[in-house]
Amino acid sequence: MAEVVVALLTPFGPDGRLDRGALREHVELLVDGGVDGLMPCGTTGEGLLLDDDELQLVIAETLAAVAGRVRVLAHVGRASTAATVRAAQAAVGAGVDGVSAVVPFYYSYDDAQIVRHFRTVVEALDGTAVYAYAIPARTGNELTPAAARELGEHGLRGVKDSTKSRERMHEYLGCGVDVLTGTDAFVHEAFAAGAAGCVSAIANVRPDLLCALRDGGGEDVQAELLEVRARTPFPRLKEAVAERLASYPVAYRAPLG
Repeated sequence: MAEVVVALLTPFGPDGRLDRGALREHVELLVDGGVDGLMPCGTTGEGLLLDDDELQLVIAETLAAVAGRVRVLAHVGRASTAATVRAAQAAVGAGVDGVSAVVPFYYSYDDAQIVRHFRTVVEALDGTAVYAYAIPARTGNELTPAAARELGEHGLRGVKDSTKSRERMHEYLGCGVDVLTGTDAFVHEAFAAGAAGCVSAIANVRPDLLCALRDGGGEDVQAELLEVRARTPFPRLKEAVAERLASYPVAYRAPLG
């Protein structure tokens, strides 16, 4: 069965620091909602705006709140290979079940450089599940199917696909790696095609919809998910959580906030 992983938000208090109480309350709500895993510190969690100590603090607090009840797949991607490896090793040392790392960004990279980056991360973690996070609209670099296939042969567990391309999703599904769709619009289609799961931003506020799709829900559930997504773009996600958890803070990290 496919798994539902939440692209976990990061709550910041009035002092700009992690609000640990709000994080724990939110995790409890999501675990009670039936999700299979959490991904802290990704795009939705403002992970690239966290410094290294904050990244590890969010991961540690998420693990403590989860207490082994669901998987924790921490996003650890950084601009350089060395920084990504350091963050990944620290997260694994803290007890995560796996890590994801965004495709290297800012500079332009070819397939060989991207493959070398992820092979280095995979080899440094010695068997821990590693997912390459493909989001070319943000990174400026593609994870090609050829690169994904080669990486699968060298131990990459899977791809978190946020390309928003149905064609690319189906190409990844043929690469011999697990595919976690990161596009809420494609969840039903991805599950039907054999995706290993989803990493969903909307699951922060409506885990029931994603769990219903996991459990066999059809196009009607997907349509409702799209309606909720249209009403709840990224800048509204924390406000939507605060409607369910009165103490949840709605500030974003600068320059977003």
